[in-house]
Amino acid sequence: MKHNTALTDFFENNRKKLFAYLIKLSGNPHEAEDIFQDTFIRYAENYPNQQNPSLLFTVAKNIFLDGRRKNRFSEMPETDPADENTPEKILICRQAQNRLKDAMNSLSTDERSLLSMAGAEGLRYEEIAEAAGISVANVKVKIHRARQRLRLLLEEKDA
Repeated sequence: MKHNTALTDFFENNRKKLFAYLIKLSGNPHEAEDIFQDTFIRYAENYPNQQNPSLLFTVAKNIFLDGRRKNRFSEMPETDPADENTPEKILICRQAQNRLKDAMNSLSTDERSLLSMAGAEGLRYEEIAEAAGISVANVKVKIHRARQRLRLLLEEKDA
């Protein structure tokens, strides 16, 4: 198989953003790594001559959604806070993580996906719009509404 330097450079330039997005989308570094690898394999096989970050993120999102449909990937896994914290800090962190996890799981997959793309190391609305197949204005509205909904869900859990 011929080595495609341009594709290798493209992957290298996008790997950090993509992995951050996948961690936020899946909530699990191990699952994110699996999706990450699948994404680059599928992209290289289907789009060897294209260097489109939005398409790369779309491929990753579709692999994630396919995995969800097949129950391959879990919702939002438990994460442990740093060991050097006091028991009180650990308890507070776990409670906050659980509230956030529950609130995120209450959002639709599309809402979680858009919020993850927006938060994944600063993905621009234009890139999100292209990956999601909607207008930039629609992306802004949907992200704003998802953030509002997440905020309300978190407030309800605090009450």
